[in-house]
Amino acid sequence: MTRIQGCITAEGNAAQRNEELLAELAELRAENGKLKTTLQRRNSYIHAKVNQLLDVMGTKPLRKEELDDDSIQDFDPLGIIFESFRHILTSLKEKNSQLQLLHDETVAIFAAAQVGIMVVDPDFRVLSSNKRMKEIFFENIDEEALHGEFCRDLVCKGQIPDEFCAVRKILAGHDLASFKGWEVRGHVFDVEAAPIHDQEGTVRRIVLVYNDITNLKKAQGELEKFNVELEQRVNERTAQLQEVNNELESFCYSISHDLRAPLRHISGFSSILQEDYQDSLDEAGQQILRRIGKVSNKMGGMIDDLLRISRVSRAKLSCGRVDLTRLANVAANLYKETAPERRVRFEIEPGLVAYGDAALLGIVMQNLVGNAWKYTATNPDAVIQVGRTSVNGKDAYFVRDNGVGFDMTYRDKLFRVFERLHGDEFEGSGIGLATVLRIISRHHGEVWAEGEVGKGATFYFFLPEVCQQNQPEI
Repeated sequence: MTRIQGCITAEGNAAQRNEELLAELAELRAENGKLKTTLQRRNSYIHAKVNQLLDVMGTKPLRKEELDDDSIQDFDPLGIIFESFRHILTSLKEKNSQLQLLHDETVAIFAAAQVGIMVVDPDFRVLSSNKRMKEIFFENIDEEALHGEFCRDLVCKGQIPDEFCAVRKILAGHDLASFKGWEVRGHVFDVEAAPIHDQEGTVRRIVLVYNDITNLKKAQGELEKFNVELEQRVNERTAQLQEVNNELESFCYSISHDLRAPLRHISGFSSILQEDYQDSLDEAGQQILRRIGKVSNKMGGMIDDLLRISRVSRAKLSCGRVDLTRLANVAANLYKETAPERRVRFEIEPGLVAYGDAALLGIVMQNLVGNAWKYTATNPDAVIQVGRTSVNGKDAYFVRDNGVGFDMTYRDKLFRVFERLHGDEFEGSGIGLATVLRIISRHHGEVWAEGEVGKGATFYFFLPEVCQQNQPEI
């Protein structure tokens, strides 16, 4: 009985102990739940604050898997923040170095600029200015007294209307303000203005640049005055040339009228002497008469040449497309007909086209081909070439021969009236090349020659692409 009672008593104590343990376990679970909730709250707080700091520092926030309760044990928020701060400080140091360099460059440009530069705020107060600006407007104003003053009081002085105020134009929303010929205090400026915005796009500063063009304007005025005077001189000179041309024309007609009659008398009397008094004259006398007749005829030809070159100089240009190949062939056939016994090979390039007066350029080609024909007379294998080549990037036409040539020392005489480099063995009056020069000059072109004694000559001429027709007489 006693053993049974003891067992009952032991079972009762065990049950009581179990109840106590269960109660304690429940209490521990409740306490654990409270601790877990508190830890979760603390972890959430840490996560939020860390992510806020990372966001401010420009670092990526923690990933989602880094925010659970298991990973929080290995999470080092202070280490992440430290590394972020170190990265930021390194970046700031580099940025600061770049900003300092940019600042030094800006200061140097600001100081060295030969134009006036001024920075103002939206209230028209001067914030800074460079040396040139001070020389122009603030020479007698102290640096400290300058800043904070209104630019319209220091610069404009009430002389510039509001519609010409660059600052007002910028504040009205323009990205750039520009005024040319801005006059104030006896100076003339080109004014440029540009805004400086903050991150929100608000205008915080306006940079103004004043380029003093007073001397340039003065020079332009003097140049315009000079141009007017030059035009007046040109008009006067043109009038003088016109008068000279008129006198030259009168002179040429006077030569034609006054000299032809005496020449006809000389030629006529010479013929009478030869016909009626031939028996009374010996051979020497008859030779003299023949020479008188020849010289008088030559002088008559020179008079005709003077009249011809006068007409060429005064003729109005009628411009158009000119086939120089055709003109060269016409000239070649003409000379072949005059001396069919001569064997001359002509090499004329096809497709030679220029722009000018066809009649006058025909005279040019006739004279140049005739010149080559004349000075190849002593060469049994004469060759005359007409073509085109490039000289200094321009198309130049040429007439080349393998005749007697000439000494380049005397090339300046080639185009002078009545100047000849060869003796009486070659016919001519010395007027042909002078006529060529006049015609090419009328077209505002160029003509020149190259040659060598015994090896022929080449005459080049250049014609501009645009022919100015109906030019003033020259």
